Amino acid sequence: MRTVSPPLLRILGVVLLTAGVACSGGPKSTRATALETELELAYDDGQPTERPILAVADFEWLIKFEPNLPAYSPRRLRLLVAQPGELRLVFYRHDEATGRPGTRLGALERTYDATFTSGGRDGKWVSEPLPGIAAQSGPLWVGISVPRADGGAARLWASKNESPQVYQRDAEPTTALQSGRLPVTPMVRLLVVPESPPPAAPPPTAPPKK
Repeated sequence: MRTVSPPLLRILGVVLLTAGVACSGGPKSTRATALETELELAYDDGQPTERPILAVADFEWLIKFEPNLPAYSPRRLRLLVAQPGELRLVFYRHDEATGRPGTRLGALERTYDATFTSGGRDGKWVSEPLPGIAAQSGPLWVGISVPRADGGAARLWASKNESPQVYQRDAEPTTALQSGRLPVTPMVRLLVVPESPPPAAPPPTAPPKK
């Protein structure tokens, strides 16, 4: 079996979140800008070589992103689209009890035309913002599927390396992860911003002694 390389965590750069906007002919704004540095999680090996047909929703592909941070905010997904069509992305909280995808946090339904496709070697990534997903403290699962597994559905580039973070969901929940390891890794990457963990709850106050 091919050796699995560890997850790649790369600092991409800074994102300008707030900026003062000066009116035409007016004085320049002095409002300070807030800068945040994103971390990118990637489990592919950076070599797009496959254009697999994606699964329908009942058998969606799953990527378990593990930032290994006390807390973080998911900000964006980067995708290398290989073929135009419809694509569905679903986000799940990690279920600690079962080790599987838990509560659904949100979804993106997209239809990509040829403008958003990549030849695999042109560095042409689609960047999808993830608004509305609250800060997380554990892994985040991303489900990937298409409405119909036919020639008109979207495809993503994938690398040949096998990753322990990538699965195909089985329609039978009791075997959702044990029987679903994929031999390829889709070119889908998650960008997060580290957050301060929530403050610990104060210890309960002891009742006064009588």
